Amino acid sequence: MIKLSKSNMRVLEFISENPGLTQLEIVNKIKLSKGSISIFIKNAKKNNLIFEVKVEQKLKIHPTKLGKDIVIKDKLKKILDNLEKKGNQI
Repeated sequence: MIKLSKSNMRVLEFISENPGLTQLEIVNKIKLSKGSISIFIKNAKKNNLIFEVKVEQKLKIHPTKLGKDIVIKDKLKKILDNLEKKGNQI
């Protein structure tokens, strides 16, 4: 299993929910530095979490199935953790 930091998970989740954006569009929307996004993209491509498609001289970033699955698993874990916390409060 690939371990991602909170900020990297946030970027992967954003890409999964907004496929087809350029790196600059992601930087502008997510408010992380261009360098951070660039490093994330390089590592995420290496780990098969995202892929790029060239469209009209621009590289559009999309999640792979593995990338989408990791985002879904993370969201489910958060939901279960919240339910567990609420269950302990009853």
